[in-house]
Amino acid sequence: MTGKNTNSYKIEQMRQFYEMFPYPNRFIFLTPYIASQLTTHGAFSKLVGEGQTTAAESILTKTLRVKQRKNFQTKSVLKNLTTIFPSSKKILLIGCGTDEPLLFRMLHQYNDLVCVELSKKNIKIARKKLFFHCLLSYFKLNFSTQGKTEFIVGDAGVILKQKYIGQFDYIQCFGVLHHQPNPEDLLSGISDRLVGGGYVRIMVYSYHGRRLERKIQKKYHLFWENISKTKQFKVFIFYKLFLLRIWQLLNFFGLKKTTSLRFKYLGLNSKKVADALMHPSDPGLSLESILPMAEKYKLKLVYCQAKLEKQGLVYGFQEPLKTWASIVSADKKQTLLNNPILIFSKVPE
Repeated sequence: MTGKNTNSYKIEQMRQFYEMFPYPNRFIFLTPYIASQLTTHGAFSKLVGEGQTTAAESILTKTLRVKQRKNFQTKSVLKNLTTIFPSSKKILLIGCGTDEPLLFRMLHQYNDLVCVELSKKNIKIARKKLFFHCLLSYFKLNFSTQGKTEFIVGDAGVILKQKYIGQFDYIQCFGVLHHQPNPEDLLSGISDRLVGGGYVRIMVYSYHGRRLERKIQKKYHLFWENISKTKQFKVFIFYKLFLLRIWQLLNFFGLKKTTSLRFKYLGLNSKKVADALMHPSDPGLSLESILPMAEKYKLKLVYCQAKLEKQGLVYGFQEPLKTWASIVSADKKQTLLNNPILIFSKVPE
């Protein structure tokens, strides 16, 4: 296969994977807890991008005060955030999955929202969640459907190159970039769709910390190369998942001490286990490569965060480049404890 055909084949494998394992696919009645998601709001990105670090840190502090969440005033907080990031701004979700449309609709009640997703099944579940919580909105005051929500099915790398999709002030690309056969192509498309001075929020996997996951995924390489839509294929893959779950549960309950701590984060969720250990496209994206790629497409790093073994949580409010360097260094030493988050601003022409 040529490079282009190979990339298309990988995208098709991912589409098939998410059709079988919609992600994250939490229960439809579960409502995102806004108090813990304030840094996802476009206002947070705007503040850090404009150097208003005191106000941005105040938003972050609200998300960390677990004990005060019972008294969290959703309506008033979101009203304040809307003054910073007004309803006239458009938002794009890349690889929205089953949950992000609901989260962003609750955070940005009046903004127009476009959701790009590879899997029709993910979109079907996302629509059901929006409809369900729309009904609940008659009894609760923390949800609104006044902003438009549009879904587009397909490969984000292709869709973002199409001018018809328009321009956006804020783009969320969470857990998507590292799965791409050509990450640079996706970053190029993000830059094309982002207005000058707009922001993109990205989460990427740790590179060195996920060596074991990628090693396990390689065992399914030939399996995914023979991907098929037949019933026998589905029976076989769920049989493989069943065996994988037994192995993972041995880890979860500590019966296999060498890897028990490593895989406790997966919990008891089969979809999470499949996504981590059976994913057909997780080639590994070097954290060192992200900044050079971003700069090539006029994306400037304005913020980053991660949890490190010795320093704990680190936030790049003042010196994002220095903080990112420490995150990359921790990844190499395998002392990076979670997946880092980065926020880029599009440099105006």
